[in-house]
Amino acid sequence: MALTSTKQRQEIGNRLKEERERLGYSEIQIAQLLGIPIDAYIRFEEGFADPGIYRMPRLSSIGFDVLYIITEERHIPGLEEDLLLQKFRSLSLKGKVSVFNTIDALERLAPNLKRKIRSVKRSKPD
Repeated sequence: MALTSTKQRQEIGNRLKEERERLGYSEIQIAQLLGIPIDAYIRFEEGFADPGIYRMPRLSSIGFDVLYIITEERHIPGLEEDLLLQKFRSLSLKGKVSVFNTIDALERLAPNLKRKIRSVKRSKPD
């Protein structure tokens, strides 16, 4: 039983081709990256075969917008996201470790914070 319909495979194939061309790769380059024969890759772009989700991380690693390939929605980072990423990238290793430690601590506190927020909301008179 196929996981994708013919129409879905064709749409995914078209977006896959768009991304490849947008980034300036040839069909053979992408086939080599994925470790498949060129004719197998061409079948993906033509919509005769489903590339599957397990190939997406490799495509993403070279710049393909995988969200677009799968859903037809582009990932467009916001200004805040770009600024945050730029600042994170400029940190030293020690600074990056500190950020990850802070995130881990917040995740551990999250269940307690949720309970506290709920109890404050309940105690407020309407």
